[in-house]
Amino acid sequence: MFAKMNVAFALLGMMLVASAFAKDESANECEWKAEKCSPTYSSFMAHEGKTAPVENDLRQYASQLVDKSFHFLIMSSGFNKYELDRPGFEKLYRKISDKAWEDAMALIKYQSRRGSFGHLVQPVANEQYGKVLDVNELKSLQFALNYEKTMAKEAHAIHRKVSHAHSNAGSNDDSYHYDPDTAHFLDENIIEYQSGVVRDLAGYVHNLRHFTDQQSASDLGNHLFDEFLAKA
Repeated sequence: MFAKMNVAFALLGMMLVASAFAKDESANECEWKAEKCSPTYSSFMAHEGKTAPVENDLRQYASQLVDKSFHFLIMSSGFNKYELDRPGFEKLYRKISDKAWEDAMALIKYQSRRGSFGHLVQPVANEQYGKVLDVNELKSLQFALNYEKTMAKEAHAIHRKVSHAHSNAGSNDDSYHYDPDTAHFLDENIIEYQSGVVRDLAGYVHNLRHFTDQQSASDLGNHLFDEFLAKA
């Protein structure tokens, strides 16, 4: 009896595996042609002759991270001028710039690991990087907070696409969008950091606003807050 049950379970397992492979159009390609063997699967697979949507999303996001890195690098240099010497603000924005660059490189490497070509796409036309040089201490923090929140929302949108939350109602085939590995990468490398930096920047905005409410004491408030950032 036990032998029959074992055989039945074995047959059931084989049927489930066969069913899973039947849904995946690329599952057997590698066995037939060596040139068809690739590391792409789940959301990185092309579907119906179209490029996998997550590839375009990640390329765009990596490009935005590079763009962000240059924005904050330029803004940090603006606080290192002889007429506006704010080493604390320079340190803060240089740190954000470096993190954006590291995230972009990590995202490009991740795409390569998944069998995609993680190149950068055309940046936004006529981007005015010089505008970040015209902000003061408080305005720069407000700019930084809005920038980080915008990037966080876009990361969440990509995460939603590769999670079950994006699954079409009534559809049992989620193999072309559900990708827990990509979701985990975004969680660990980008999203967790963003929630922390957004919280910090929001706190900085309110603290500095209170320090500089009185016009007569605004210079002293900016100086003291800059010293705080330099030691952070």
